[in-house]
Amino acid sequence: MRSTTLTIGLALGLTLLLAGCSPDDPGAGSTGTATTSSDAGAAATTDGTATTEDGSSTVATGVPMTDEACAGFFQNVPVTLAERSERARAALEDGDVVDPASWAEVNLLKQRVETLVADADGDTASLLERVNAPFEEASAAVLDDPEQSPGDAEITVPEIDVTDSAAAQEELLATCTG
Repeated sequence: MRSTTLTIGLALGLTLLLAGCSPDDPGAGSTGTATTSSDAGAAATTDGTATTEDGSSTVATGVPMTDEACAGFFQNVPVTLAERSERARAALEDGDVVDPASWAEVNLLKQRVETLVADADGDTASLLERVNAPFEEASAAVLDDPEQSPGDAEITVPEIDVTDSAAAQEELLATCTG
């Protein structure tokens, strides 16, 4: 009986040890960089961004982004704020912001974009504000309503127009890459 318990304990311990040594990420063994043929001076990463010799970042289009607000919005990995904005707009448009988790995602996105706005200049700041407008409206709808709380099981967010936000994001991409 004692040797069976010891054997099972040893087997479980060995299993846990081996599981802890294996990579969780399928690409964990790779370096994550490669040289692109179109731009020999840039190292591409697995997320579609690259770093040029002068240290500026580029998007998948290969255009350098030296503006920190642009890089922060379009190149924040593993999921960019641009991608998060698109998903949040779709959720608002479809009426899917109805629980604490979905509202928290929209609220966090709003806060992160506000941080970029504070550091951005001129046109970039105003475009980021337009991108962020529906997320600010959704956040305020919950925080300013005395009848609901972010922790409520059901959250009611009014219908919010997101078309200007999407257009502003396209303009921002053009500004940042052009």
